[in-house]
Amino acid sequence: MRIQQGSPLPLGVTLLDGKKGVQISVWAKDKKECKLYITRNGREVEAIEMESMSKDGVDDIFSVRLLSEDTADENSIIDELKDAEYYFEAEGEMFLDPYAKRICGRETFGKPGKVKAGFSLEEFDWNGENHKAIDFSDMILYQCHVRGFTRHTSSGVKHKGTFAGIEEKIPYLKGLGINTLLCLPIYEFDEIIQNEDGKKKLNYWGYTKNSFYFAPKSSYSSDTDNPVLECKKMIKTLHQNEMNIILDMHFEGQTPDYIVNCLRYYVTEFHVDGFLVNQNVVDSSFVMNDPVLRNVKLLGNGWPEPSEEKRGIRLAGFNDGFLVDVRKFLKGDEGMVNTFYHRFRTQGENVAVINYITEKNGFTLKDLVSYDIKHNEKNDERNLDGTNYNYSWNCGVEGTTRRKAVLALRKRQMKNAITMLLLSMGTPMILAGDEFGRTQHGNNNAYCQDNALAWVDWRLLEKNKELFTYVKQCIEFRKKHKFYDGRKMSGIDMKGLGAPDISCHGLEPWTSNFVNYSRELGILFYKNYVGSNSSIYIAINMHWEAHSFFLPDVDIKSRWRVLFDTSEEGVKEITSERNKYVLGPRTIAVFEEIPGPVSKSKETTIVEKNFAD
Repeated sequence: MRIQQGSPLPLGVTLLDGKKGVQISVWAKDKKECKLYITRNGREVEAIEMESMSKDGVDDIFSVRLLSEDTADENSIIDELKDAEYYFEAEGEMFLDPYAKRICGRETFGKPGKVKAGFSLEEFDWNGENHKAIDFSDMILYQCHVRGFTRHTSSGVKHKGTFAGIEEKIPYLKGLGINTLLCLPIYEFDEIIQNEDGKKKLNYWGYTKNSFYFAPKSSYSSDTDNPVLECKKMIKTLHQNEMNIILDMHFEGQTPDYIVNCLRYYVTEFHVDGFLVNQNVVDSSFVMNDPVLRNVKLLGNGWPEPSEEKRGIRLAGFNDGFLVDVRKFLKGDEGMVNTFYHRFRTQGENVAVINYITEKNGFTLKDLVSYDIKHNEKNDERNLDGTNYNYSWNCGVEGTTRRKAVLALRKRQMKNAITMLLLSMGTPMILAGDEFGRTQHGNNNAYCQDNALAWVDWRLLEKNKELFTYVKQCIEFRKKHKFYDGRKMSGIDMKGLGAPDISCHGLEPWTSNFVNYSRELGILFYKNYVGSNSSIYIAINMHWEAHSFFLPDVDIKSRWRVLFDTSEEGVKEITSERNKYVLGPRTIAVFEEIPGPVSKSKETTIVEKNFAD
């Protein structure tokens, strides 16, 4: 290779026009000199003195261009550097390129070798991608860990714990109804944590400042020689299946310029649809005003409302209040009806609302109804880590049990939670495996558990098939009805059409009951506002006793039909006595308005459940 003088920007490794060479630039803060070392198979190939860019006004940026001697072969420089590695030395201090697009030495998760930067110069064919952005109003988010999603022996995929493994599971995700993946960190992070006492443990999640954000994690790739291409292939296949992907990018100690360049890289090179970022270091103003990043979605814990938004909603805030209040309502706490109704119907103006009941930090859905307290003993922190505020209820027995009544109640409570989540007005997010009862056995902080405790156990899919089917049906219901298309609900009959767009009720129609001891709520979506041919009514009974709900009359030419009921008995008939429906303890039922006269039946009887009808 021939050596030429480079230019200050861009930092990192850049393939030059015509593919005849590469430019390598690095910022060695406050240093007077810098060398580039290129190695192959652990042996030094060349040491190159890099030139300071002082002539361009920056003394401590160093750059060099490596040009191929073979001008006839347009891929010669790519082939020459394919298996090479590199690092820098500045005044005796050795360091790696923070802009490195590939990291070598971490190919085996939890067993890092000598870490060096590698080159990733190959092009990727995006033809046939058919990429389409999904609006927050249509989005069904699914939070998953790339490794943990398919690492378990029961996953049934060929390439377990990898980007390719995710790709193999796309038919499953699409069949469930998921259209957007939210992946925990996929960039190259140091998975070894060393405590103050010198003990080491694994960093399974990946939240650490010791990271190379531009490089997809090599241990998440079945092709450890090319994690970049495997990651891109996964994303392309997601897009071909009309799905989006959002990356969790947890920055620590990086400059705003570095952060913007990194996010731009994943948008332009990986076609990523959005990012979840930690807002203590990322300001929405410098991201959403960027010519590249203003076209993608940005998730955080909460953003200030922008002054105006004419290009569709791009910002979304995680609604932790939804998690807390729904959990309290679910377990039957007093005084929660009005609070829950507010959470249920909350929508953002120019900032979307992400609703969730579980996430990677905390109990899984199965554990939420199986444990009163955390059980983090396996984290070796004397059970002092993790939150003590879980707002959970074990349904009468702590942990595993064979008692049929307890198991039936837990299953019903999981269905109730899923119903509240997927029928709420915000963008719903499901934690991977919750759809079929994944458990961490009471561990609510599995950040250091790279084992079966934290991995998705796919054997539970067959064991809890009923729960999985119910989740799938709720997703289908949400996608079918137009009142989830982002239209704003006022709770007022603004057009004088006969009823508000959304309204709350008690056991009696049109009479909400927010007294402290009430645990019953009815919610009506009125058809004339929501652009549907039928109104929808949701009856919720979080009391431990059965109650009779009297459904509202919305049209003299129509009647109510039960779509589904979370109780063990399933769907029951509505009696002609004032549209009465007996709702069992801790049960939710959903009704759809259909044409026809009211049933003459005076007795409540069991009828066959037919959701798809």
